[in-house]
Amino acid sequence: MDMNERKAFYVSQIQDNFLPYWLKFVDREQGGILNCIHNNGDQRLSDNKFTWSQGRWLWVLARVYRLAKQGVLPKVDPAELEPLMDETFRFLADKSIYGPEDICCYLLTRDGEKLVDEPTGRYDASIYADCFALIGSAQYAKMTQNTEAADVAHRLYRSITKRVERGDFLTEPYPVPDGYQVHGIPMILVDTVQEYMDMRRSFGLDVAEQESYVRGKVHFILDVLYDGDGLIREHLSDDKSYTRLLDRHINPGHTLEDAWFLLEFLEEYGELDKYLPRIAQIAKRTFHLGWDEKYGGLLRFVDREGGAPRGDCIGTPYEELVKDTWDMKLWWPHNEILISSMMLYRDTGNEQDLDWFFKTLDYCQKHFSDPAYGEWYGYLRRDGLPTMPPTKGSTFKGPFHLPRCLMQLDQMMTELEARA
Repeated sequence: MDMNERKAFYVSQIQDNFLPYWLKFVDREQGGILNCIHNNGDQRLSDNKFTWSQGRWLWVLARVYRLAKQGVLPKVDPAELEPLMDETFRFLADKSIYGPEDICCYLLTRDGEKLVDEPTGRYDASIYADCFALIGSAQYAKMTQNTEAADVAHRLYRSITKRVERGDFLTEPYPVPDGYQVHGIPMILVDTVQEYMDMRRSFGLDVAEQESYVRGKVHFILDVLYDGDGLIREHLSDDKSYTRLLDRHINPGHTLEDAWFLLEFLEEYGELDKYLPRIAQIAKRTFHLGWDEKYGGLLRFVDREGGAPRGDCIGTPYEELVKDTWDMKLWWPHNEILISSMMLYRDTGNEQDLDWFFKTLDYCQKHFSDPAYGEWYGYLRRDGLPTMPPTKGSTFKGPFHLPRCLMQLDQMMTELEARA
């Protein structure tokens, strides 16, 4: 498959597969998307709405809108996307964001009634919801120059960073254990604030404050969470004995997703030359550690020395998740391999990165892609068969990782073509 054929494949997947599948679940009455659905799309499993799914959907709509306006997606009419963006933003701004600190509610009913998270007794059960509301609002504001959406993004940025820095936030359903720092928080801030910076620049606003903030998170990941031996620690404590499961385990998908977040920032704002060799080393070590040589695909969690995660446990829900699901294959880490391997190939010219890309793409087409009903399965057993019942939409899976991957790949193909 040559460059033009590959680009045509990504475009077709967006406009002929992804969009037709998910547009069926747009909530044209209340705004947003209904993404808790049965595999074959014939029934919804819940009408409740997670804020992070609504923010992600808004981000996707805005990016697809841009590509449609540019003529990249000839079958997509941008005018038809405008009301969907408007209604999704309206739902987020009017229903999810609340209080003087501009905090996002984690879960709402279909019509936007706020639901208390039972384990915590709070509306704001996860700051990740706030981050996804920000990237959706920022992308929407950037694409349409909507000043109200830009104001929402400004307020969410101030709220998120203030709460993170004072440690006043939750990460349900997996709380940060006492005595630990986690990779997920600086990682999502690198991506979230970059999205906000892109929006600010589209309005002609300065980004010096935000650049400094993100650079601090980048350095923390690459200088502190980095273990000196090619791996990013998912949980960091003062215990250097590596006897606990939390200290030993690696999340390969998270690491490979963060690799391209870091590359994007460093390429745009400097220090790529300094950190590119380290990021390439991290990606290589992580891919080999996480790839299942027996069945193919990327394992969900692994021990820092390979294989099933091991070590003493302190009794957290996250440890149970790691132990019970370590050998599953999830859709989103494979999307992240595709992006990070192609981005590394773009930046290094290393053919091995291209090999990882095609190895992963082949696995995805054989196991995740569903030619009968469209889209991708979310969760596979270790042997590559879908878990039962097979899931296309859920609390965590919705219309985000796959289209983001396809759009990133289309963009990188364009960049590589320009360099040729």
